[in-house]
Amino acid sequence: MVDKDQRDALIKEHFGFIINTVSEVTGRYVEVGNDDAFSVALLAFDEAVDRYDEDRGHFLAFCKLVIKSRVLTHLKQENQQEADESLNDLHEQGFDPKDDRAQSNFDMKAEIESWKEDLANFSITLEKLADEAPKHQDTRERAIAISEASSKKRSITDHLFTKKRLPIRKMSRMFSVTEKIIKGSKTFIISVIIIFFKEYQHLIAWIRG
Repeated sequence: MVDKDQRDALIKEHFGFIINTVSEVTGRYVEVGNDDAFSVALLAFDEAVDRYDEDRGHFLAFCKLVIKSRVLTHLKQENQQEADESLNDLHEQGFDPKDDRAQSNFDMKAEIESWKEDLANFSITLEKLADEAPKHQDTRERAIAISEASSKKRSITDHLFTKKRLPIRKMSRMFSVTEKIIKGSKTFIISVIIIFFKEYQHLIAWIRG
């Protein structure tokens, strides 16, 4: 458990990193004393310190994922219209995201918007995902199982987020499936690994539904 002094020291040590990450997300200069996004980033860094373990990969890479996710969610909450458009995008591409738990629709929309940003890093659009997603239920369920298991394997996630592609041969051996099966659903698998790795709870409920 990290105590307050250690936590403050970590924030001080990585202050510039936090500012740069916020700037990457917002695309603007960060005013430390007067910027809600920066305040959100500090809380996100604090959250990342609490949640981090070695299985999640490199510490700063994990921190960046958490900060970006939380800041993006914050930004989308400032713009209801953009969030609505993100949900409509999924509907237009043939997806029907629903969260039957007692959670707000808006949180789901914010997760979708953040997920779209993640997918863009892999040159994946919702159109491409809709085109290449498994059409048969059993193929889809197998791909989801592979994705969830992969999201918990550091050797796979490190490779994926660093090289922007799946370690197909390694996954084939690890999960006892043919490389052809993984290649056939690779866009879908990458997309779902991101959902599980980033812990998008509403999207996890949707993908399992």
